[in-house]
Amino acid sequence: MNQFAVVTDSAADIPLALAEKWGIHVVPLHVVFQGKDYRDGVDITTPELLRMMDGAEALPVTSQPTPADFLEVYKELFEAGYTQILSIHLARALSATIESARAIAGQIPEGLRLEVVDSCTATVAQGAMVLEAAVIAQRGGTIEEALERIDAIRRSYHIYFSPDTLDNLVKGGRATKAQGFATTLLNIKLVIGLLEDGSIEVEKKAKGVKGAISHMAKQVAADAEATGELIYYVLHTNQRERAYQIAEAIKKTGAPVRELTEGTIGPVIATHVGEGAIGIFTMPAALHAPELDDLADYLTPDFS
Repeated sequence: MNQFAVVTDSAADIPLALAEKWGIHVVPLHVVFQGKDYRDGVDITTPELLRMMDGAEALPVTSQPTPADFLEVYKELFEAGYTQILSIHLARALSATIESARAIAGQIPEGLRLEVVDSCTATVAQGAMVLEAAVIAQRGGTIEEALERIDAIRRSYHIYFSPDTLDNLVKGGRATKAQGFATTLLNIKLVIGLLEDGSIEVEKKAKGVKGAISHMAKQVAADAEATGELIYYVLHTNQRERAYQIAEAIKKTGAPVRELTEGTIGPVIATHVGEGAIGIFTMPAALHAPELDDLADYLTPDFS
């Protein structure tokens, strides 16, 4: 048995098959749409959600797991013989999900250890931290080693993404109608990044898709120059051609980077960015476990 178990929430966007391979226990968030409650990543996928949202006037509502949801998972792991659990979650700046996990932390009996960690990020960046921790666990490493790796990734990763339109952000109250109208009229594409605590910020107001892709490629090249070789995932919500263009633009920079996989974001985040979003996730290659080189087999999305 590993020295510790790894738990996360579904905002980490780790498919069930990949979670099973690495012994990761995923507590799902919920997506409620037209009166029906779906468990994120279990009852609904991103392609299914995008099809459901097409033409809908109102967005789905997302909700966090309850403390009882986390207690059930933690209890099963402790009863299975684990004495240490590392629980890694969606940024508190984006969701109160981690508070449900923290509510249980104070109830853990003496002799058992539960570390609840704010990833300060979301989607595949959170997932990368979880996967690296799971690799360390399967290697027989300690929870302290995993915490160090998570902190190192948290301090050095980058995510940049650009929604095709602001329609969903407007519907969700995260952008105004005036902003949505102006960006459409002027063909402006916002490039969005994450701050240190996981909250979002506009990195660039680019002219068109080419401008957004050019900016992301230049940022990745600058990051590689500052930190050394990077691995990256190119991300999209049913926009493979533009995702390919990002990869090509990065190659042209000559930066020391390696594409690991094509990926997508899960239903919870896709609710807000909508169809046609593109983006990229990077982290230092030195922090990437070679055991995870096959991620494309699990993360490559199918929007057919």
